[in-house]
Amino acid sequence: MAFIKGADDHSGYGIASDGTSATLTSASEDGAVEITIPEMWDGVPLRKISFGAFRGNSDLVKITLPDTVTTIDSNAFRACPHLETVVLSRGLKNLAPHAFSNNKNLKSVTIPSTVMSFNAMAFEKCPHLTEFKVYDMNTKEKMPKRFVVAAINESRRISYMNASMIYFDSYNMRKYDEGYSVLAEYEDRFNIAVFRLSNPEQLDDFMRREYENEIYQSIPRIIKNDQIDKLTAAGELGIIHEDKFQEYFDLAGEIQGDCMAYLLQYRENHFAAHSLDFDL
Repeated sequence: MAFIKGADDHSGYGIASDGTSATLTSASEDGAVEITIPEMWDGVPLRKISFGAFRGNSDLVKITLPDTVTTIDSNAFRACPHLETVVLSRGLKNLAPHAFSNNKNLKSVTIPSTVMSFNAMAFEKCPHLTEFKVYDMNTKEKMPKRFVVAAINESRRISYMNASMIYFDSYNMRKYDEGYSVLAEYEDRFNIAVFRLSNPEQLDDFMRREYENEIYQSIPRIIKNDQIDKLTAAGELGIIHEDKFQEYFDLAGEIQGDCMAYLLQYRENHFAAHSLDFDL
């Protein structure tokens, strides 16, 4: 039976301690879909997650590490087939190669800004990793800042993740935006464009136009595929233009999907003062 394992539950762990710090060497708890690891063991802080400690865990969906952890060894969380969300410790300093590799469903990672960069293999073969949250350790802000990263091309994903870390060192989002021009995959380009227009911190006019044009050019494709979530994002950003509306509506009429209803509502909310000849 699936359950949530909290920080007050010390059962099922293998722990090695030298009296000043502890290392988690193994974890065996069938059915735990969410785990928050305790930070103290027999009065000493947990500092390390050892090689292969959670490797192949078939139940784990979310893992949260205590802020005492400074090191995660290679293969510590490798090949956990259902792992989607990882919240790393604020005290993390060392993230080894392959620590989270081959997690096919991993979507979101939270990491402290003090980890300025990491080995490209740390998140190897994680094709759905699109969300990267960073604790800004330069401030007292407790909530992490969210980034969207390229997912399909692995080398670009790592570049975006590292650029997200550089942002917190230089406070210059140009480092994040620089990678956009070489992205080839439509999904990555669209998702990052929406993210930056929704979070326009340090967004210059040139890149704003680039991102807006990406979404604008994508709208016919979005409607053809009846991607209501993407059309909604374009609408919320004000990139559904009145002069193209009839074309969009005609295209949606051929599909007869969710986008058609959304466009009708959008027209009522934004273009109600104008009479458009719709062939329903």
